Amino acid sequence: MKSRRWRHGVWRGLMPLLLLGASSASALAACPPNEADGKLLTSGPLQLAWRPVLQGNTPVAPTAIPMAGHFALTVQLCEGSSASKAVLKKVDATMPEHRHGMNYQPRIGALGDGRFRVEGLMFHMSGRWRIEFEVRSGEDVLRLTNDVQIR
Repeated sequence: MKSRRWRHGVWRGLMPLLLLGASSASALAACPPNEADGKLLTSGPLQLAWRPVLQGNTPVAPTAIPMAGHFALTVQLCEGSSASKAVLKKVDATMPEHRHGMNYQPRIGALGDGRFRVEGLMFHMSGRWRIEFEVRSGEDVLRLTNDVQIR
């Protein structure tokens, strides 16, 4: 059985890493978003920044989303210089020319401070995909879209 002193030492060693992770997450949550936060979409005062991430939380450019490979999105919602109280309700993607969408249903997780993580996306074909973000802000439902070319 491990001693109490050993467990305390482990936590003391992990604490700086946990604090670094928390500060990194809040740095990504900066409002208003900029190019480092990903592609920026706006609707009135609402700003939505999205960025694809691959396994291991590696951020990539929207043009680097892999064909037939799972990826996630990080999404930041801002209003002016502060995090938005709006909620990301749905994310979907379609191929307008082919009149079909993805074969997967994405899952949205709230991270706090207007940040969300969308898991379970896959573009199974090359071509133009339209990503649609559905955001509820009070009584309003906003739909913001962005097209990406997948090779």
